Amino acid sequence: PGLVFWHPKGAMVKWLLTRAVEDDNVRSGYDLVYTPNISREELFRISGHIPHYAENQFPPMAAGAGEDEEIRYRVKPMNCPMHALVFRSQQRSYRDLPIRLSEWANVYRNERSGTLHGLLRVRGLSMDDAHIFCTMEQVEDEIFLCLDQVDRLVRQAFGFELDFEVSTRPPERLGGDEVWDRAEAILQRALERKGIAFRIGAGGGAFYGPKIDIKFRDAIGRFWQGPTIQLDFNLPE
Repeated sequence: PGLVFWHPKGAMVKWLLTRAVEDDNVRSGYDLVYTPNISREELFRISGHIPHYAENQFPPMAAGAGEDEEIRYRVKPMNCPMHALVFRSQQRSYRDLPIRLSEWANVYRNERSGTLHGLLRVRGLSMDDAHIFCTMEQVEDEIFLCLDQVDRLVRQAFGFELDFEVSTRPPERLGGDEVWDRAEAILQRALERKGIAFRIGAGGGAFYGPKIDIKFRDAIGRFWQGPTIQLDFNLPE
């Protein structure tokens, strides 16, 4: 359940979508990366996903042949720790920033069976996921870049009506209130400067940072979660 088998016609649609999105990402200044579907569990402990996101991850797998029995592996629910590893794989200068890493990735989340819904709420999904490493002075311009991409790839290409929400700090989170105050203010100011109306989704942020949730309506008027733009001052630390 929630794990999709793409037959030839659906696979062709997915392939065309993947090409269109990756082409747009490259034109927008992203570097493409590809990272493994599984990694050592310790990586998700460093990133804070364990314990904060453990209930949404599939159980650990045994160590590989010849490895210490204490080592466990996990399939990835998102790409944050992997992209952080790519970033830190060499010494970086502030002159290199912004660095934009983009990956069309397969990720897996252990969603509760009662929440699954067709192709819209699943356990295995393909995610156009990017991580942008930048200075504080560059943050707002990078948010504008993301908003322009959403407008181009979701609203203009498909005609979806978009609804914007700034999702703020959840009860269980990393970091202090001062960090969250600053991050939430930046997201709201960026939307205001873009002239985009939004509402506040109290407590709906990720455990590591607030986000702009962008939702769209389906053919019968129901809202579904689409792109998110997340501002994370905690996970890099």
